[in-house]
Amino acid sequence: MENKKDRTLLIAVITGVITLLLGLCLGALAGGVGGYLIGRSAAPEPVELPGERLLPQAPPDQQVPELPVPEFRGPMAPEGMPQSGALVREVVADTPAEQAGLKLGDLITRVDETPVDANHRLADVLGQYQPGDQVELTIWRWTETLTLSVKLGPHPDSPRRAYLGIMYTDFSLEQQAPGD
Repeated sequence: MENKKDRTLLIAVITGVITLLLGLCLGALAGGVGGYLIGRSAAPEPVELPGERLLPQAPPDQQVPELPVPEFRGPMAPEGMPQSGALVREVVADTPAEQAGLKLGDLITRVDETPVDANHRLADVLGQYQPGDQVELTIWRWTETLTLSVKLGPHPDSPRRAYLGIMYTDFSLEQQAPGD
């Protein structure tokens, strides 16, 4: 008799647990479907505007400056382009770089007489100078080589270190060669 009561109790507990789990699963399913349907009905319908599609254009009275475009012959670089350097990605405002006239896309190839290449990274070369030192930067801009004179400033994070004020990427045509 005791055995029959225990078995009945065990079956009741198992049935209760299964019922609880099924209820939770069905509740989650119903909540998900309900949320989806409510969200869909609350979203505005897309509106198709009559007429032609407008593309962004410069206003007719505004002149758009033309930039020189270097000529590329096949997979080759423009004639006279340096093999390596530091490619300027950003010029920080109110810094020695901005005051000297460095621009986005400039390729710094020398600092004084030191070439900027795989053996002489720009950060390492500038690390040999002090704030206030005057340096000559040789840069390649589009199709011409320029020399800019820059008075290095103090680094914002460490005033004893020289600071130019650019974000750059190490550049090498050898790294860019196809098939490597």
